[in-house]
Formats: sequence, structure tokens, C-alpha cells
Amino acid sequence: MQIKKGPSTSLFTVILFGTAVFAMHFGASCMIWPVTWGQQSGSSVLTAAAGIMISAIILPFLAYLAITRGNGSFYTLASRINEKFAFVFGGLTVAVLGPLFVIPRMSAASWDAACQVMNWNSDQMLPAFLFAVIYYLISFWFLFNLQEVLARIGKYLVPLLGVMLVAVVVKTLTNPLSNWMPKLYQENPFTYGFINGYQTMDLPAALIYGTIIIASLKALKGQSSKAQINKNLLIVGGLGFGLLAVSHLSQMLVGAYTGHLYQDVTYAKLYVTIILNLWGVLGGTVFNIALLFAALTSAVGLAAGTAAYFEEASKKKWSYRNVAIVTLAVSALISSFGLTKIIMITAPILSLVYPPCIALVAGYVILGNKNIGIISGATIVAFAWGCLDALLGYLALAQIDTAGFMALYNLMPLAGLGMGWLIPTLIGGLIGYLTIDKKTSVEIGHPSSAE
Repeated sequence: MQIKKGPSTSLFTVILFGTAVFAMHFGASCMIWPVTWGQQSGSSVLTAAAGIMISAIILPFLAYLAITRGNGSFYTLASRINEKFAFVFGGLTVAVLGPLFVIPRMSAASWDAACQVMNWNSDQMLPAFLFAVIYYLISFWFLFNLQEVLARIGKYLVPLLGVMLVAVVVKTLTNPLSNWMPKLYQENPFTYGFINGYQTMDLPAALIYGTIIIASLKALKGQSSKAQINKNLLIVGGLGFGLLAVSHLSQMLVGAYTGHLYQDVTYAKLYVTIILNLWGVLGGTVFNIALLFAALTSAVGLAAGTAAYFEEASKKKWSYRNVAIVTLAVSALISSFGLTKIIMITAPILSLVYPPCIALVAGYVILGNKNIGIISGATIVAFAWGCLDALLGYLALAQIDTAGFMALYNLMPLAGLGMGWLIPTLIGGLIGYLTIDKKTSVEIGHPSSAE
């Protein structure tokens, strides 16, 4: 589908783009994790949901605001700190969003769910790889042309996804399996929600989705002005995240109503087990179709964003389509290792990329293009702290004793809440203000890749 140029952005177009934004952020992870969050939170589900809303809804929406305030793409915003830093930090973030973690976990989640329904062995790599190849060939058709990504998602995938999601949620909420039970974890439920909201990766995803949305808006007649594009970017982003908030909360309630049941399964297997209990194999099949489309929408959006980012960062030495092909090929290979292994191996990287993304977004939202020194100092320190968190995560996976170091680590204020990076980041911003030349009124347009 090619976006037709009309006299202006119609209400239908805004709704189409807004629902496409919802679908891209929703993805497979947002369809399988909220149910597990709800199950583990039990009677504390609403408090946990509040934490989720901040890290997985409000902060990602602010990323769109940061793009409008900073007048540029993710790469443009990061490169104002330093081009080499932007290539390392931005490249790592986009690689995690793309072929290293988020995209492969989507097809892996779809494969896991299908195996649960059909009683197949999900650990066999060859069938999983063949499934992934077919899956990503379909993905490539959707993202072949950057300016058509949003329209294709909105026209073909959103209606199917929406109908199936509503059917699943309504059925499970009107036929609860059990009553709420006490939470299954020790930490504060709000903290649990906030930290688990990282796993959606919606904040960094929003930073690269902005390029796709801007490209789609620029394809419309009457959208040449930056002010109009920025306004519509916020409108479609707000609509998308409003729908996402409703989706997260409703699915967490579904999980909470499982009570003491199914505590030995999580993620896609938990959701499938619930559906099989309510609807049998037919319901499981419907869920698999819904999950497949949910995963496909985000895979398309993230692969397109990854390709657009590296095309811009390489000064167009790497073409959009070639990067998209490589992204999907690597994703297919990694996805064959299975969802559980993908989550386990890549989870520590989330704590690396999220703090600097928060610092970057907060800096541009508050300061715009002024006082780049503050944004630079805060983002660099947050990235350094994230590297430390990731290192500790991998040492724990390797079962290396870090008890002595963790005693020092936990002396940092808010470390126990998973936010030990906050105070150093604020100090980094102050140092940046005092030592880095401040740039004011930087006028950089939207990225060339979006044009």
C-alpha cells in the first residue's frame, strides 16, 4: 500500500497511524509479559501496574516529545553529545532492539506458543529456524519501503490484532479462573512494575520509531512544516500509548485472576495455558494467530527503525534495504535458540541501555536544544553506570561471587530500587554543565532518512 497524498492529515489517517504505533509497541512481549506481571503481583496488581505505566507508557511517550523538542532522530540527538558516543551507545541500543534481542524474541515467542498448543518440542533448532525464516520473509514485505511501513501495519495487521486481543481479554475477564492471591515476590510492587517495564524496551523503541512515523507523515501532502509534523507525531504517539496502557492493565488483571493456578509457567506458556483452559485447542489456535500478528507488527517496526538508524549513522554507506535484510537474517538465526535462552542471555543489556535512554529523553524534554552540556554529562554517566549494571548481571549469570562488590554497590542511594544510576546521572549533568561548552538554539531538521 502506498500512502495517498491528500490535502491534509485526516482524522482517519491520525487514527490509522495511532493504532499502528500501538501495534508496533505492543508486539509479542507486551502480549505475553503483562499476564505474568499480573499473576506474580496478585492482589498488588494495581500498584505494580502504576510502576509499569511510568516505565513502559509515560517514559516512552516522552521519547516522542524529546524527538520533537530536539528536532531530530535518535542518532541526531545522541550525536550532539559526540558522534563516536552516538555510534557506540546508539548502535548498541538499536542492535539490542533489533537482531540481538527484541526482534528474535518475537518469533521465538510465537514458536513457543505454537509448540505449547500443538504439544511439540520447542527446543528443536531446525524447525524453529525454518519457522523464523518464513516469519521474517513476511516481515520484509511489510518494511520494504520505509515510507509505507506505518500504513501497511495500520491497514493489514492492526484490525486482525485488535479483534483477537479484545476477544482474549473479554473472555478471560468475564470468566476469571480464580481470585487474587498475595504477590509472589519480595520487593515493593511499584518497584517491581517499574523495573519490569524495562523489559518491553518501549522507551528506546520509541526513539527509533520516531524516524518511521516522521517519514510516514512527510509522505502526506500538507506535512512539510516541522511544527505540523511534530504536532501530529505527539497526537499519534499519545493515541498509541493510550491504547497500550489499557492493554497492559487489562492483561495484568487477566494474570491476577489466575490466583494460585499455573505458578510453574510464565510468559507465552502461561498465556497459552489460560487460553487452553477457557477455550480449548480452538482458543489456543486463535491466541497463536493473535500472538503471531502482535509479534509481526513490532518486528516490522523495529527492523525498519534499525535499518533507518544505521543508514543515517553510516552516512548512507549502508542502505536501508541491505541493513533490513541483515537484521532479519540475524534475528532468524538467534530466534532459533528459544525464548527462554534469549531472555536469559540478553536481560543484563536492558539495564545498560535504559538509564542513558532515560537521561537523553529527560534532557531533551526539559532543555530542548539548550544546555547540551547537561544532556551530555548525564547521558554519558548513565551509560557508564549501565555498563556496570550489565557487567554485574553477566557475572551473576556466570555464577561468579560478587557479594563483596554488591555491598558497596548497594550503598548508592536508590540502588535497592534498581535506580542506583539516578544520583550519579544528576551529578554527571552538573559536571557537564560546568565543563562542556553549552550549545543553544541548535537548529537541526528531521533526519534525512525520514525524508
